[in-house]
Amino acid sequence: MVFWKHALRNAAIPLVTLVGLGLPFVLSGAMATEVVFGWPGMGRLTVDAIFARDYPIILATTMISASLVVLGNLLADVGYGLVDPRIRVR
Repeated sequence: MVFWKHALRNAAIPLVTLVGLGLPFVLSGAMATEVVFGWPGMGRLTVDAIFARDYPIILATTMISASLVVLGNLLADVGYGLVDPRIRVR
């Protein structure tokens, strides 16, 4: 009971941070995997657009990546409030 009530609550805050901020790394890892193995996908599209200097596609994929960063930060901030009730919005 002590473990679940005290230790896990304090240890969950860094875990929420890592999960929330790890969301953009999923896309960058997908880029490397898709390029190395030749799989079609968002990462391969981005790399092909960079080599072809297709700026609208580069801008779109950069916008999606930036949106994932913002979404990850938002999910981490909301997760803080769920994990630790002492954290409030003022």
